[in-house]
Amino acid sequence: MKNTNAKKNRFNIVDFVLVITILACIIGITIRYNLSETLIQSQDSATVTVMIRGLLEENADQLVVGDSYFYQTSGKPFGTLTSVTTSPAKNRYFKDDGTVYVSEYPNRVDAVCTLEIEGYNSKDGFMIDGATYVGIGSDILVRSMHLETQWLVLDIEVHE
Repeated sequence: MKNTNAKKNRFNIVDFVLVITILACIIGITIRYNLSETLIQSQDSATVTVMIRGLLEENADQLVVGDSYFYQTSGKPFGTLTSVTTSPAKNRYFKDDGTVYVSEYPNRVDAVCTLEIEGYNSKDGFMIDGATYVGIGSDILVRSMHLETQWLVLDIEVHE
């Protein structure tokens, strides 16, 4: 006696649509996050010059050469500090007649730092982790073992 209730597994139109949808999602994610460039291209290194304005003098000692810095929000690595230069902090005010008045901040310094970072140099700019843009004028919130602060990117030099 044969079992007439046995179901046959067939590949039908619903299965075909499901496979096409999954492939489209994978292709879309690859294009959106530039994964093709990230996976194919090797990492580049760059030297970034940043400025910290109005840092307290006692916190300037917390900028230790060799420290690794991380993004405050995501915790992802940013780079390693290679040099620090400090100068007295200055405020610039515009008077009513359009002239600029410069005064010094007491107990504060402006620090210019250089860091070595790794990422990908693409047509959209220098990207860390393939998705985080770093460019001139960027404000970056970072932290190290000693200090949490905000940096303004002044220059970026990519090493080929």
